Amino acid sequence: MLLSQLSEKPVVVSASMRGVCLGVGVSLKNFAVKYLLCASAQNRKQADFCVNFSAVECIDDALYLKALRPVFPRSCARFSLQIPVFSSDGGYLGKVADLELENGVATRFFTDNGKAFPLPAVLACTDAVILKKEQPFPLGQRVPAPLLSVISDKKEGLVTKPLLRAAREKSSLVKLTLSLPPFDVEFFPVMK
Repeated sequence: MLLSQLSEKPVVVSASMRGVCLGVGVSLKNFAVKYLLCASAQNRKQADFCVNFSAVECIDDALYLKALRPVFPRSCARFSLQIPVFSSDGGYLGKVADLELENGVATRFFTDNGKAFPLPAVLACTDAVILKKEQPFPLGQRVPAPLLSVISDKKEGLVTKPLLRAAREKSSLVKLTLSLPPFDVEFFPVMK
């Protein structure tokens, strides 16, 4: 499901329309959709009230809720369409065109210029989305087993700062870098 499929849909409780959905509130810890950001039928520019996403009974031509219990969203990023996206250094990357939702969890969002960003890259989101600075090296990735025995005596197979230091001391940093995505054989089979 996409946010564009929820946006502008009527919010219905007990067969009466209470407003329209403008966006969603997403937890930045586990990326679960927690809230629906809704506006009254007259004001479609700004969210007037929020309801728990768990109150959604059915999504069809409208969002049917079990009960209308407005809540104040806490600890979440507020995603709606057309909010600007900026990098951590202030560069403008476009506007949010859509947000991909799978089983109540937000996975990635798309900008109007065709780029996709994973939700873990989001630093903050309210009136604008601000993305985290990219790591200069893929810390936390798995090191291939044959290369691990060359670089380190430890059996730990993840890229860590001590492992990078050991690879540099043994002049294997380039070999390590080329064995990790996006340079590994899975992405570049010609480098074999």
